Amino acid sequence: MHFNTIKILVTVLFLFLLVSAAASEAGQKSRSFTNEDLEKYGSTPSPPARPAEATDSQAEEISPKPVEHPLKKYVIPYSGGSRRIIIPVTFNGRITANMLLDTGAPGMHISNNLARELGLLDDKESNLWVTIGGIGGSVPAIFTIMDSIRVGEAENRFIPTFISPSISSEFDGLIGMDFMADYEVKIDNQKQVVIFEELPESSSLPAGHDERWWKATFSQFKSLRLTWERYREQIFKRESFTEREKELRMFVDRQYRKANDLYDKLSVYASEHSVPHEWR
Repeated sequence: MHFNTIKILVTVLFLFLLVSAAASEAGQKSRSFTNEDLEKYGSTPSPPARPAEATDSQAEEISPKPVEHPLKKYVIPYSGGSRRIIIPVTFNGRITANMLLDTGAPGMHISNNLARELGLLDDKESNLWVTIGGIGGSVPAIFTIMDSIRVGEAENRFIPTFISPSISSEFDGLIGMDFMADYEVKIDNQKQVVIFEELPESSSLPAGHDERWWKATFSQFKSLRLTWERYREQIFKRESFTEREKELRMFVDRQYRKANDLYDKLSVYASEHSVPHEWR
């Protein structure tokens, strides 16, 4: 055999012996994991426990309770006697006037002078004319909606209002007992004060008014719109017009559109306060 071939075989055999020895040593060092090892190193770690669910009683204890705000109460001095109660009322946040509290009638009536101060008569073409009962019969008046009124810190919004020329010069208007919708109104004649006690919120009193008030108010607004709608239909049936009749036609058309606009405002206000449709 050639010397080089023998040298190669010896080298391969030597490497084989080295690999076998290393494998044998590794086999001696590696062994199976025994029970003793289990006791030595401890048991296999368990997965993290899930947090315990709160019981009903615990849930009641940790659930936040609704914050109850104390109902507000305002005491307003009045002038006059027990039969003539005059209180200061602020209109639209800027004009304060003396109003006679009329315990026998709902709604609100203000004088022409107060309406002029409030800028309600600036645009005469946008006024909605109606007739109301007065001393000696019916008198013309303007119907509108007051954005807000405030007595002391007690405030109310969206108040149907009549502008009447028949208001006494001794005060600026008449205001009914229902003018503060969210308050119960009491009169203490001995102390000469009017007391406004805030009412708790109730689904049966949207915006502070009951079913009767909403139905009556919608009926009133519908009636005004229907009245001018019928006038409009009658006058628009004519084929020819004098100049005077043309002016009348334009006036009636403006009145109908204004009545319809006020009705739409009432509908929006009712929707904002979730008034049931059967109350409208």
